[in-house]
Amino acid sequence: MGLVRYRVVFKYIGGILSILGGALLLTASVSLLLGEVIFLYYIFVGLSSAIFGWYIYRVVPEKELTTPEAAAVASLSFLATSIIGALPFLLINKMPPLNAWFEAMSGLTTTGFSLIDIGTTPESLLFFRALIQWLGGMGFVLITVSLFIISGRPAIVLLKDGLEEKLFPRIARHVQAIVITYLVLTIAGTMLLLLSGLHLFDAICYTLSGISTGGFAIHKNSVGDIPYKWAPQAFTLVMIFGAINFTLYYQAWKAKRNGWKSVLAFSKSPQVLSLFVFITLTASLLYITVEKSGVMEALFLAASAQTTTGYYTINPSRLPAIAMVVLSASMFIGGSLGSTSGGIKLFRLLKLLKNMNRFFLYNLYPKEVVLPGDARGKGVERDGFPAILYVIIIYFFFIFIGSSVFIWRGFDPLSAVFEVTSAVSTVGLSSGIVSPELGGGLKCVLIFLMWAGRLEFFPVLIWAYSFGIRTH
Repeated sequence: MGLVRYRVVFKYIGGILSILGGALLLTASVSLLLGEVIFLYYIFVGLSSAIFGWYIYRVVPEKELTTPEAAAVASLSFLATSIIGALPFLLINKMPPLNAWFEAMSGLTTTGFSLIDIGTTPESLLFFRALIQWLGGMGFVLITVSLFIISGRPAIVLLKDGLEEKLFPRIARHVQAIVITYLVLTIAGTMLLLLSGLHLFDAICYTLSGISTGGFAIHKNSVGDIPYKWAPQAFTLVMIFGAINFTLYYQAWKAKRNGWKSVLAFSKSPQVLSLFVFITLTASLLYITVEKSGVMEALFLAASAQTTTGYYTINPSRLPAIAMVVLSASMFIGGSLGSTSGGIKLFRLLKLLKNMNRFFLYNLYPKEVVLPGDARGKGVERDGFPAILYVIIIYFFFIFIGSSVFIWRGFDPLSAVFEVTSAVSTVGLSSGIVSPELGGGLKCVLIFLMWAGRLEFFPVLIWAYSFGIRTH
């Protein structure tokens, strides 16, 4: 018997396809409100996806998932939804099949690379792009939590970020808190953008893409052409909202009777503090290295890269080499664990630095000496250090392989590294490589990197490894 029971896996894929069908039907309603005649396309694809997915979900009996099966669900869910999600781009915008799949995968993985001509794209399709990013962002967080719990690893410890270990005694309550938090942040972000001057449709689309740290824009120059005075500040806050560990919002809500306790819940978080430190540091370096860059422009681009959103007011393809190096490092690190952002996550970087410090301390003293904070005699290896190191090494490995392919095809090394890092970390800032004219093989490379990078590689690798075990 194989490690993965695909009949069980497809049950959950069916449920996810039903949700995508609902998103398509919602888009059909928006299309009707906008007075478009293309709403029938959304209804056809939406009903087909919803009915087919619901049928599979109902007829397949529910079974408890193993770790390889959970990895298969995570991997296949993005593949299946990206294929169905590509149909509106194929049918409505008449995009080539590969370009339509690229657009859908970029959306669902919250990357933000785009091949469409925004000027000729119907508004309902722009809404759909933003909506699938929003769904992809929430889905990633929920899949991450589920994978940790199914595999028996302490998900709450990984996501609590310094909160009480028993903050969520039941997984159902944890999932409910994530969904509610996501909805509240979406409403808050929409209100914030409305107050900054944006129209309702623009505010909704940009919030859906911003909270999910996706970065799909509905204007040609990302957000650079938005004329409203306070828009950059509002966009920056929306991006940061999505890049903070969602459990912190729940902790702040628990302390709602005391405003200072709510602030304290955030100020005690190393990930939140380091997020602002890295944004400030990156913005300072950009301000110094980019000519004619204002403070707000530098801060906006730094926040966009660090949160892995991908909005911009300065086109990254026009930046000097040193600025691209700085942004590449920022994109590689990313935002908080337990958020919608990509990258290796601040949690892992902080753990890596902490364990490096502890490693050197252990080698300065005899083994018999118990160091402060180490009363139980824990070794470095027992604090998750190897697992964190494996994740970082795998990220570097795929960036190296992906960049090598682009360099082999004749692209500038710095631009290649920047583009691949942006894909792996699901950012969407482009050095100019991504375009409709890019070769099909390289588009497939980026599709794979966006897909595997969104899942932080391990679910994809575990699923792929199950094939090798199955054959023996």
